[in-house]
Amino acid sequence: MVVVQVVDQEVADKVDTQYIEQQFAGLENVGIVYICISEGGEEDDWTDEEGMRNIVIHLPYKEVRRLKDVKSLMLAKARERLGLVA
Repeated sequence: MVVVQVVDQEVADKVDTQYIEQQFAGLENVGIVYICISEGGEEDDWTDEEGMRNIVIHLPYKEVRRLKDVKSLMLAKARERLGLVA
């Protein structure tokens, strides 16, 4: 799994991509891009020609700025998009 972020500088330290990589270490051929910018963003999901599933997850900018720790929000959104919700 590959996890990256596209975020505004004010929230960059809060978006912990390594934490998400650790939680889903067993998943292969999946990439997640977390977007958290003040202009907003759209979510997307596609599989590229190499068979890699790419998931774009939008984190609500105002909520991320307000929260001290956004790991649980990131994890919940990833689990939902991966279809791992119990």
